[in-house]
Amino acid sequence: MNKLLIFLALCTVGALPLVGQQIPLQNHYFLTPYIYNPSMAGSENHAIFYLDRRQQFNSSLSPSNTSFTFNAPVASSGGFGVSFFNTSWDTASQSLAYVSFARVIPLAEDQFFRFGISGGFGQERVELKSINNPGIPGLQSAEENILFADAQIGFTYLWKELQLGFTLPSMFSHEPVDLENPQEKDFSKLDFDPFRGVLLSAGYMLPVNDAVTIQPQMLYRINKDSTNQLEVAAIAHIQKQFWVGALYRQDYGAAGIIGLRIQDIASISYSMEFSGSKAQSPLHNNHEIQLGIRIGVTRPPVKKGFKIIKEKKEGTPKPRYYYQPKRTSRSD
Repeated sequence: MNKLLIFLALCTVGALPLVGQQIPLQNHYFLTPYIYNPSMAGSENHAIFYLDRRQQFNSSLSPSNTSFTFNAPVASSGGFGVSFFNTSWDTASQSLAYVSFARVIPLAEDQFFRFGISGGFGQERVELKSINNPGIPGLQSAEENILFADAQIGFTYLWKELQLGFTLPSMFSHEPVDLENPQEKDFSKLDFDPFRGVLLSAGYMLPVNDAVTIQPQMLYRINKDSTNQLEVAAIAHIQKQFWVGALYRQDYGAAGIIGLRIQDIASISYSMEFSGSKAQSPLHNNHEIQLGIRIGVTRPPVKKGFKIIKEKKEGTPKPRYYYQPKRTSRSD
């Protein structure tokens, strides 16, 4: 494959969105904050799976996003998580996979600081052979793959019902395919560029009465390679079992959200993004559905000056968690 062939093929691909590794947009981050911030691994105080699918049903050429996450608390003040993301667009796709570790530090009775780090790898793939263009000889056998490593760092400050987050979603940038030698893929060709993308977040749980709680949420994406973007949402939680809300994304458009929890074991949430005339608006309505499944028992949150002890007595179906004061000196 020569330079001209690759150039013509990429022109045929057109508006290829895979210009760099990035986690796809997600409308249900208010349920699973770990998906954007590794410091929130284990923050729900029990193990939980989330499966999310987002796509346009009206067009086969539109992008489709699939994500899978699992996170759980570990030890007395830590969290663990794994996540996988895939974006497919016509003849191109991008996959990302991460493993995360988090640590929570209690600052006061109702004040916490969380830190988390993720590491993993990704793959960008362009199936040029899928393009039906007989005018480009040899295109039927063309395929390009790029493998790259990546890492993330996240911080979260929690005070009562307030939550503030700071995330570096991609610590490295990788080199594109070498047109002179397209088959030479060097996994180690990475540039350390942690601030080419920054994600700021803020959220609050505002009780209205015993039955209703309003959750305002804000995200601000700072992008070195594109325009910055503000995103705001408001979710009403009813009896801790149902929720309904709306979201607005700058230069993109609005979305509606509705969902329910099933006996504190599972949750299902649906979101529809409306088509519009803005610069990045979808041509057709985007549909997103998320399924969450909780596993195991809920453990109490970390408490300042104490550590959490897990005790499993013979004959009991579930472990028991309790607090034990931390040692302050060797004489304790």
